[in-house]
Amino acid sequence: MKSFLPWRRAAFALVALGCAMAVQAQQVLQFKWGHVYEPTSIFHQQAELAARKIAEQSDGKIRIEVVPSSKMGQEADFPLMLANDSMQIAYVGDATLAEGYPPLSLGSYPFAFKDLDHMRKYLASPLLADLMKGYNEKSGNRMVATVYYGARQVTSARPLAKPEDFRDLRLYVPAAAAYQLFATALDAKPLTLPFMSLYGALKKGEVEAQENPLGIVRSKKLYEVQKYVQLTAHVYDTLGIVIGKAAWARLSPPQQAMVEKVLVETAKWTNVGVIAGELEDEQFLRSKGMTVTPVNRQLFLERIVKRATPEQQGARPGDYAKLQALAAGAN
Repeated sequence: MKSFLPWRRAAFALVALGCAMAVQAQQVLQFKWGHVYEPTSIFHQQAELAARKIAEQSDGKIRIEVVPSSKMGQEADFPLMLANDSMQIAYVGDATLAEGYPPLSLGSYPFAFKDLDHMRKYLASPLLADLMKGYNEKSGNRMVATVYYGARQVTSARPLAKPEDFRDLRLYVPAAAAYQLFATALDAKPLTLPFMSLYGALKKGEVEAQENPLGIVRSKKLYEVQKYVQLTAHVYDTLGIVIGKAAWARLSPPQQAMVEKVLVETAKWTNVGVIAGELEDEQFLRSKGMTVTPVNRQLFLERIVKRATPEQQGARPGDYAKLQALAAGAN
């Protein structure tokens, strides 16, 4: 019997080592971060940067795979995917998130912002922080940061100088209510299709015009199938960086604090990059032969308010007044 003790000890040691390795493996959290943007976009770059920082600061215990270009689905599907844990992190437009939490529609109401400075004040405001808190409480997910997506502009195959020019226009807009409102208030024909199909639809003439930030026009090469840019800036758009409820619960409190800090810091980097890139994108599109012209935004706003108020779109009473007060420098 004694001769077998060394073998037993070795076996016990191997079992213990195997258990330790299994525990260590279980401690490594594997997350997928999905989005609809191209790998060349600043949003993908931010996600990759954040993933590296989180891996480093967690000693490899949190590993994030960034999946671009709608490979995990369309943005409208992301809230459900986050909820059922088939995706752990996502960029989701605030207008899309507002479908589940209507008060977030405030910032997506057409012409809610006077200019870029107004938007920047909103990003740093208690108003937005309170809206994010409300979303988290309602959804169970965790919206940890908001990034500036860009001012949405209209591109087209023909000039669109005034609201009347939009009548019966086959205009691509995302499915969210705020984008649909912009189209219907102008008597256009709103068309919604998978983001990855937009280029082909424009090329074939199935869609005549679309609206997106200039950075998206550039990265998706829409300048190849569109001739004109109308600087409507009808929505100064934002994206939420959202972590699913189950994924957030798997993080320890220190890990939650670290992940949130990294995402907030890299979001600020993205905001600076998007703002700096907008002027560059405009010049780039001009160099590609696009005609870029401003429009009278007031004429368009008058059409919008006749169709629906911010409150009718889901904003909380009083929030729109608070948003407008930010433009005047009030808190």
